[in-house]
Amino acid sequence: MSISLQFLGAAGGVTGSSYLIKTNKTSFLIDCGLFQGQYSNEQKNWQPFAFNAKKLDFVILTHAHLDHCGLIPKLYKHGFRGKIYSTPATFDIAQAILINAAHIQEHGATDKQLESLFLPKDAEGSFQLFKTYPYNQIFEVDTNIKIRSQDAGHILGAAIVEIWIEGKKIVFSGDLGNSPVPIMKDPAIVKEADYIICESTYGNRNHEPIDNRKNKLLKAIKFAQIHRSKIIIPSFSLERAQDLLYTFNELKNNGLLDKMPVILDSPLASQITKIFKKYTDQFDDEFQKQLQIDPDLFSFKGFKETIKREESKQLNHLTGAAIIIAGSGMADAGRVRHHILHAIDNPKNQILFIGFQVPGTLGNKLVAGNKRVRILNYTRQVNAKIINIESFSAHADQRGLLFWLSNFSKQPAVFITHGENPARVALSQKINKQLKFKTYIPRFKQKFIL
Repeated sequence: MSISLQFLGAAGGVTGSSYLIKTNKTSFLIDCGLFQGQYSNEQKNWQPFAFNAKKLDFVILTHAHLDHCGLIPKLYKHGFRGKIYSTPATFDIAQAILINAAHIQEHGATDKQLESLFLPKDAEGSFQLFKTYPYNQIFEVDTNIKIRSQDAGHILGAAIVEIWIEGKKIVFSGDLGNSPVPIMKDPAIVKEADYIICESTYGNRNHEPIDNRKNKLLKAIKFAQIHRSKIIIPSFSLERAQDLLYTFNELKNNGLLDKMPVILDSPLASQITKIFKKYTDQFDDEFQKQLQIDPDLFSFKGFKETIKREESKQLNHLTGAAIIIAGSGMADAGRVRHHILHAIDNPKNQILFIGFQVPGTLGNKLVAGNKRVRILNYTRQVNAKIINIESFSAHADQRGLLFWLSNFSKQPAVFITHGENPARVALSQKINKQLKFKTYIPRFKQKFIL
């Protein structure tokens, strides 16, 4: 009995993760993510699915980032009624993420958008299809298919997915965590597989030492304190915002943040932070140790959350040194665009990026050094200091990816996905040379027989 694997997203890019597996009896997806970034890439979201959603048996969701789960409501809208398997934390976060995405779709995500991909009712309908299993529990979805999720160390609930099917074992890395970062545990080690589908976001480079991030952050804080200026941090609502709050809490406890206010201007990030507090038992040993000293590691004196739009607007009139964290992480949507618009002319202000910037986004243009940018229909000169701290990344770098792969006891075939092509090629070459594994760099919609 043959097994086919088709790459329906994240093949030559880092968004739109979706992989279709078919046997003679079953068809299912691993992830169903949103395409983001350049306009041409976003348009893929409106294209018809490459399969009949009504005939799809089930979906396995690795984690709740929008580029992995963002088209699940569209799947429901087009008739999918099978099960969606995930960890409990992923389900909790996905509800917040997808309802927020649905409201954005309902009101028009861009001025070029002609119709909504899906509505809140589609997101809510999809929630009825979720069935959750904890890490490390093997469960059967069919007489010939067994699944197990292990901790990917990426974000809360993120999973490495092991699938046993028709006598073969397929392992999806999902997004692997950047070890050792605060809060999250290291990615689980898997030792056996016939096939691996491995991410490669940072496949062509290594992150700066983890200690550097605190030093760079402190340098930015000191500059802002001296010049009584703002630090604007575009941040993803999920994981990165909580990582920042944890870090600022540590600085505050050590007397390094002084009286400088930290404002989280993201209702979604505030909502997700509450979910993080529900699952503190899943975090690493250092987090557990600190929890004995400080009962709330995501809050501190001088911390404020703004929920209403009017509160957000008032931040543009804030005087004195301040840190404003707002979505989105690539500065291509959300409240952070307004803060950047008001801050970018001042050379004393700092815009601090802490994550991967997809080509075509405002964040990518700023990090690349563009001197003039378009923000909310205004053209602005870039006078503010642009800072990029890659060690805040939640993704494993090349060294981390190679270490994780090196633990497999036999030589599996590795499909390299979820990366720009230079990153995929570089990682492929390293795997071939160091591990002697056979690698494939699949094209968008390419199909393989396993």
